Amino acid sequence: MEDNIYTLDEVSAYLKIAKSTIYKLSQTGKIPSVKIGKQLRFRKSSIDIWITAKEDKKPKAENKEVKHILLIDDDQLVLKTIARFLQSHGYSVVPVDSGEEALKRVNQSRFNLIITDIRMPGLNGIETIKKIRELNQAQNRPSPREIVITGYADSQIEQEALDLGVKDFIYKPFATTEFIKTVEEGLN
Repeated sequence: MEDNIYTLDEVSAYLKIAKSTIYKLSQTGKIPSVKIGKQLRFRKSSIDIWITAKEDKKPKAENKEVKHILLIDDDQLVLKTIARFLQSHGYSVVPVDSGEEALKRVNQSRFNLIITDIRMPGLNGIETIKKIRELNQAQNRPSPREIVITGYADSQIEQEALDLGVKDFIYKPFATTEFIKTVEEGLN
């Protein structure tokens, strides 16, 4: 079997990597090369070994199911910010600005997690959670875990959430690391 020899330009085109990068990789010995005259030459087998080694080092993409989150908050800025943040972490997010809209969405789709603000016009977060649970029960679906977020410390509301069995209660503003950790735990 013949082992083809390539120039720097040919390797660059083959790998779709800049010539300067190929040159640096050859200088550090990551891609073996031979100098013929003043020109670098590369064996195809050496390039293929380097490609295989790179592929083996890449983290394997898990075929994990995309998790669906229903996000409820009447503050548009908060709603958009949290939705983008969760989407950047690979979650499918349906943002809604009221408890009434959340109920419509729960009728149409299944969610793995509900994140709701407490103080909202119309249905507040606690009422929304109760009604979502009722809808899921009527449709013989398990209720997803809920996370309550709020900008107000209210011991009565907090007690109502605890009485409902809501375990995750986060005060705004929150640290993003704390928030995403709570979301991940809520989805497991």
